[in-house]
Amino acid sequence: MIQFSVSDIQITIKAQVANPEFASALLPTLKISKISSLKDATSNDVAFFFSKNYQEDFFNTRARLIVTGTAFVKPIEAANPPAWKNAVILACDDPYLAMATLTGKFSPLLSAHDHQSYSVGTNDIHPTAQIAPDVKLGTGIQIGAYAVIESGVQIADGVKIYPHCYIGPSSVIGTGTVLFHRVTLYEKTIIGDHCRIHAGAVIGADGFGYAPVKDETTKKAVDHRKIYHLGNVVIGNDVEVGANSSIDRGTFGSTTIHSKVKIDNQVQIGHNCELGEGSIVCGGVGMAGSSSLGKFVILLGQAGTANQVHVGDYSVVSPYAGVAKDVPADSQVIGMPARPTDEYFKIMAMQNKMLRERSKDRKKS
Repeated sequence: MIQFSVSDIQITIKAQVANPEFASALLPTLKISKISSLKDATSNDVAFFFSKNYQEDFFNTRARLIVTGTAFVKPIEAANPPAWKNAVILACDDPYLAMATLTGKFSPLLSAHDHQSYSVGTNDIHPTAQIAPDVKLGTGIQIGAYAVIESGVQIADGVKIYPHCYIGPSSVIGTGTVLFHRVTLYEKTIIGDHCRIHAGAVIGADGFGYAPVKDETTKKAVDHRKIYHLGNVVIGNDVEVGANSSIDRGTFGSTTIHSKVKIDNQVQIGHNCELGEGSIVCGGVGMAGSSSLGKFVILLGQAGTANQVHVGDYSVVSPYAGVAKDVPADSQVIGMPARPTDEYFKIMAMQNKMLRERSKDRKKS
């Protein structure tokens, strides 16, 4: 079993020992083997405490290494939980970021799906994989059972393709990218370096577009004429696409997902959408065709955007919100239709006041 010393973890997350008078006896000998929740931790685990919702777990934890925020240190000392004297408490400015950093450190040891690094060398291709003769393969590539890779595909070094994936003609997959089970890439899909595309994702399917066919006399629709989508999907570097999400290809041109974008599970990205660098799209979101996000926008769960609207840089769209018109940069919007948060709550307050007054009038009558 590989273990890390406290000093190694401390250096990794740039933290300080908050309780040195009690922790000094543990520092030389304590070895950490995994990350756990406060509730489930044992004596060789590191756990995190940066939310008041877990105070009870913090008081009862068996963890001997706890990472918290600098702002929590004085309240913890004043509360004097058992961990203050029986554990090493490391304090840092951003414990949530520290948690992310440590998951990356432990992941190669504890996860079968880590794939943070790769070794350039012999390719490992399952005998049942179907690969066209003209496919260009780098080195250190792994291709699982029953994967199908069509003509003209280019696959760079260190790519991992899990079983039952389909890679359409003339697609490109960048260095170190991972396609999990049953991912489908339609033709001409371009994926950058170090991306993670999770199981069941479909990238490059037709967008949803139909022109009505009308009766010449009544002028009413009698059929739907399909609009064939002739574009593709282009994905930048360090992008993650969640399980069972769909990204449609452009009608003409590309649907573009810029670098560092993170897309959750069961998300629908319509044709010709553009997601700016570092944007986060949470579960159940739907983006209609040709809508776009600026840099580091956050769309929270089950929000939606209408056709052709733009959400400006660093804006946040609240859960279930429906964005029907452009949102300026650095905004926070909520509701259906989406509106600025302060305006929304003022309207809610007025409505509640009117309802209370109406209730009083009914009682009088």
